[in-house]
This record gives sequence, structure tokens and C-alpha cells, in this order.
Amino acid sequence: MNAHVALLSILFAQEGHSLHATGWLLSLFAIPVIGINLLAGPIAARIGVLATARLSFFFCILGFCSLAFTAQDFWGALASRLFHGVGFGLFLPSVMTYGQSRLNQRRFVGLVIVFSSLIPFAYAVGPAVGEFTLAYLGSDMFFLIALVPGVVGLVLTLGLRPLGKPERRGLALSGALKPRFVLPLTALFVGGTLHAYSLAYLPPDFVSRGLALALFFVPSTVATGLSRVSGNMFQRFQPRFLVSIGVAMMGVGLAAIAITDQIWLVVLGSILFGLGSSVLYPVVSAWLAQGIELEKRAGPQAVGSAAFYLGLHGMPLPLAFLVEPAGYAVTSYLLAVAALMVAGALL
Repeated sequence: MNAHVALLSILFAQEGHSLHATGWLLSLFAIPVIGINLLAGPIAARIGVLATARLSFFFCILGFCSLAFTAQDFWGALASRLFHGVGFGLFLPSVMTYGQSRLNQRRFVGLVIVFSSLIPFAYAVGPAVGEFTLAYLGSDMFFLIALVPGVVGLVLTLGLRPLGKPERRGLALSGALKPRFVLPLTALFVGGTLHAYSLAYLPPDFVSRGLALALFFVPSTVATGLSRVSGNMFQRFQPRFLVSIGVAMMGVGLAAIAITDQIWLVVLGSILFGLGSSVLYPVVSAWLAQGIELEKRAGPQAVGSAAFYLGLHGMPLPLAFLVEPAGYAVTSYLLAVAALMVAGALL
């Protein structure tokens, strides 16, 4: 369901919204995402990690599918986006915390990478399916088909065993707010910004160039999934090195996509982007969790998620003011330079 967000820029344009209005609708999503994300720890401590995950599914379903009725109106669409943002803000901290609780601690980093590979697999099919349904079946079927995996995910949580609740119920963010985590969190922000561009502006860019969205989303997601499935190989490397390589590959991949319309180079750039993405978030996530008790990890996970979400959902509007005068290619090159600068600082 969340993978269909890649088509929202096209949907909003079809509904008559300007580029700037679309940028606002995409970026204001960041307010509930980041705010609720930082509160995910206390919420999980009060009602439980699993109940928080279920609540996230409910709000995501409500917010996204209500767009079927509100997309034509800016304020109605904004309300739907804000409801969706509440669910999305609860999602990663609760799901990652619950997933980590079920992993073998001796091979923690590798298994986190494998576990988190399940999340982006939807992007291999979601945007392509969404593109087809939106073009040939209309917006109503677009939202109806997107609803199915969200409902299935919610139902699947009903058979899971809940975690214990921690005694402390504060924000518990201090574990990640340390000087040594400034660069990794910056890398997450830049990685989130690159993802924001890929979701908000690569689709209209590809449409204008006559390229199928599947040329990016399928190879990038397959590369992400396959590299994460082999997560044990990453155990031998230091997290700092892995994060540096990850953000650098994302930047180089995005630049390669912008250079030409040749399909092989677009696919190659997409693979590089996916490979870089495959290690960035899960490695920093595992890095932030080291040395912290299982029940208290939602707070540090929320800090990492907030850094990523700030780029992912907060940057579409600023990027719109860059894309409009400079164009898609120049914007891609500038983002690649920013990614390489962060990668260099990490080494």
C-alpha cells in the first residue's frame, strides 16, 4: 500500500494540483510522521509494541484509502495525508522493534538486514501495479487494489505474540542522541531525501522521457532484497564503512539514471541505488540498537526513523523549488554530490 505513494505526484497532477501544491501535499506528510515517530517509544511502552504496529496499519489504511474521496480537494487530500502520516510514523519503530526482538543476537546485524528486506519488496511490484491500474482502470481501482495488502498485513498481526512492556515510559531517545551518531543520522537524512526524489519526481521524469516506472522500481527493489537476504556477509564490515558505501551507491545510481535514456544505464543506476539502500537504513538501525535492552529500543529506533522520514517526507517541497527551475537531471546531480560528500565524511 505505501509503495503506491510513488504514484501520488501523478495522481495529484491529474486532479489539477500544481507542482507546488503537490509538493505541499507530499511534504506536510512529514509533520505527523516525524512527530508521531518520536512518540512511538512512549506509545509502545503504554499499549505494547504489537498493538502500536496494529494501530499503524489502521491509520495507514484510513489515510491512504480516503484519498479516493478527497484527492480532488487540496484540504481534503491534506487531511487524508495527515491521517496516513500518523500511521506511517508508528510503523517502522514498532515493526523494527518487534522484528529485532525475534532475532538471534549473535548475528544481529546480518539478521536485521534480512528482516528489513521484506519491507522494500513491495516496491518491486507496487509502483508498476499502481501505474497500470491508474492508467487503465482508474483512480478508484488504484485505491481499492492498494487496500488489499494493508488489510492483509493488519490481519497477519493478529496471530503474533506480544512483547513485554518496559517500566520506563519516557521518550527514551537519548540512546541515539550521541555525537558519534551525527554522521550516520545525517546519512539517513540524505538517503531519505534521495528516496523522496525517487518517489516524488522520478515517476513524472520517467513519464516525460517515455520510460516505464518498472525500469527503476523493479531492479532497485530486487537488488535491495537480494543483497539483504545475504545479510550475513555484512557482519565482517564496520557499520561506518557500510553506511558510507550505501549512501555513495545511492548517489551514483541516481546520477546514472539522469545521464541518459538508454535502458541498460537506467537499469544499472537503479541496481546501484537499490544496493546502496539495502544497507543504509538497516545498518544504522542495528547500530542505534546495540547495547540497549529489547523493550527500550523503540526510542532510539524512532530517532533513526525520524532522520530518514525528515528526508523522505520533508524534502519533496524544497525539491520542488529546485526541480522547477533546474530540471530533473540537474537536481539528480546535486543530490548525488550531497550523497558523496556525506559518504566521504564517514570514511
